[in-house]
Parts: sequence; C-alpha cells; structure tokens
Amino acid sequence: MIQSRRYDLDWLRLIAFGILIYFHTAIIFIPGGLPLIQNDVNSQWMDGFVTFSSQFRLALLFLISGVGVAFARRRRSSREFIAERSQRLLIPFTIGLLLVVPVCVYFERLHLNEFTGSFLAFLPSVFSTGVYPSGNLSWHHFWFIGYLYIFCLLGLRVFTWFEGTSGQSCLDRIANYCKGSRIYHFIGLLLIVEIPLRVFFPGFRDLVHDWASFGHWFLMFLAGYVLANRPAILDEINKMRFISLIGAVVSTALYFSIFYEYNQPPLTRDTANVLFLYPLFCVVTITLAWCCLLTCLGFAAQHLRFSNRVLVYLNESVYPLFILHLTVIAMLGYVITPFDVSIAAKYMLITTLTIVICLASYHLLIRPFNTMRFLFGVKAKTIDSPATAAVRSH
Repeated sequence: MIQSRRYDLDWLRLIAFGILIYFHTAIIFIPGGLPLIQNDVNSQWMDGFVTFSSQFRLALLFLISGVGVAFARRRRSSREFIAERSQRLLIPFTIGLLLVVPVCVYFERLHLNEFTGSFLAFLPSVFSTGVYPSGNLSWHHFWFIGYLYIFCLLGLRVFTWFEGTSGQSCLDRIANYCKGSRIYHFIGLLLIVEIPLRVFFPGFRDLVHDWASFGHWFLMFLAGYVLANRPAILDEINKMRFISLIGAVVSTALYFSIFYEYNQPPLTRDTANVLFLYPLFCVVTITLAWCCLLTCLGFAAQHLRFSNRVLVYLNESVYPLFILHLTVIAMLGYVITPFDVSIAAKYMLITTLTIVICLASYHLLIRPFNTMRFLFGVKAKTIDSPATAAVRSH
C-alpha cells in the first residue's frame, strides 16, 4: 500500500479535471456534445483536441478515483465506506440534478430558441417534460458521479477480497508480473471487454447503451485500486515512460490517419470493415488509451512528486469546480458566442472566465461554510485548538 501521499497523483487529478473546462468549451466550436450551445463557425483544431482527449481523459479520472477509493477504505469497514461514498457522491449528485444542471439546460434552450422567459418560469419544465434531450431532466456531466458511485458498489466485494490473505497474494503476483513490457499486457484484458461490446454499445452515458465504456472504465477503476496497493507497479510505469510515450504517439498517429473520419467504430460500409477495420479500431483506441495513461503516470511520477500551497488549495476545490464548470460554460457560451471576434478569442475568454467564476464561487460561497462544503462533497472545516494547531504546525 502507498504509505505516504503521492502528490504526482494529486497533480494528475487536477490536470485531468482542469482539461474538462477546455474540453467542454471546445465542444461549443464543434458539432455535437454538451453543452448544446454552438458557435456559428466550427474549428477543426478543437475537434481534433476533443477527439484525442476523449480517448483517455475519462479513463485517467476513473483510474485515479480507484486510487482514492483504496485510501478511503484504509480505516473504514464496508458499511462505513458506503456511508462515506454516499455522502461524498450522492449528495452533490442530487444537488447537481436539482439545481446545477437545470441552469445549464435553461441556457441551452434559450440558445436553441426552444424557450423564452426567466429561469424560474423554466424550472417546472425540468420535472414535467420528461428526459433530456426531448425533455429537460438531465444529468449532463453528473453521469460521472453516478458511474463512480456504482463502481464503488460493484467493487466492494473485490476490495474486500483483495484485503484478505488470498487477495494480498493475488496483488503480489500482479505486481511481480507487471515488470518491464508486461505492463502493456493489460491492453489484452481491456480488449476482451472492448471487442465484443463496442460493436453493440458505441457509447452514450445512460447506463443502458454504454456497456463497452462502462466495462472499460470499471477495469481502469480497479487498476487504480491495484496501483494504490502495490506502488512498485508505479515505479515500473515510471521506468517505462518513454516507451509509453512512443506507443501513445504511434497509436495516436494511426487513429487520426485511419479512423478520424469515422467518429465511431467502422461498421457501416462493408464486410471487410467489420472483419478487419473494427478489430483494428479497438486495438488502436485501447492501445492509445493505455499508453497515454502510462505516459501521464510515468512522467508525473518523475516530475510532480512535490506539494505546495497551490496544490493543497486546488486539490480541495476541484470537486466543486467539476460540479459548477459546465453550467458556467453554458452561461458564458450563450453570452459570448454572438460576439464578432475570432474563435480563439471566444475560446480563451470562455475558459478563462469559467476558471475565475468557478474559483471565486468556491472561495467565497463554498469554502468558508461547512453546510456548503457538505453539499458540494468537500470535507468539513475543523477548528483546531491552540495546542492542536501548534502540533500541526510543528
């Protein structure tokens, strides 16, 4: 088990969540995706950025979440673990569905000229018009919290088994196996899920049409739990970081040269596509995802093993920022997309203002108040006695 805090994983978590702001803002300048607010001119560069980051960004978040779960289980029974996860995940999830996402949908409907009027006039339609996109009830980016909570429930028996004698022995065997190039054999395990499922479930975050991604991310989540329990694997990943980088570059080049035009698994043209291109598509995308993850983990382990005040502050703020960011982007997108300026200017203005507004909201409205911290999934602020403060400072 990792005994001291791995600041490189904290930095990666911040970076991965930070990319969300630039990712969701870029969607405004390409067809499809959330938010539904669209600029009148599209950007090929933004489309490339969204396509590339989509291959591994969420897998990285679920992997790091698996690391966090390993720490959350350290001093908790299974019942205490579920209670803690329910508080940290389900309460912000509920707040998001009732208060945060409706604001985002409201600005989308205004942009699409599907509604006119105030937000208060719009709010009842969230609960009376049915499920998004035909209706106004949606979970938007909160699907991630829902999936993560389900992963915690599904993984509970696995975690309990790993914590026993047989499970510890299994973790030792995994750590002994994952040396050198064998760290890439995990690609084969991912392909066992990917190839039979992706053809039927190309991906839609609704827990019904998303079983390929669901299985993929659940394996990443479990991989994070294993990494936290056997940090020697992280050392191997660090050693192989340049090989991982080469693999990421090569697989990315293959993806963009062969599959970029499809925007989905290539299954719709002829039999040759099904028998050859589809399996190749799965191999390339899974290799890209795994090599990118290992590259991020390896270089972070080499260069980000430090902490500072910025990390401490942002590490606590990242969850509220995740909750708020898409709604703020939608609001700003609605206001800024009509401006007669370049795409680059609109993009930088939306991303910069989103960061400023989200951080200000956290600092002024959430951070000082334990009730707000509770609602947004942040641990309560404790007031130290003078003696405790002196010990902590020492």
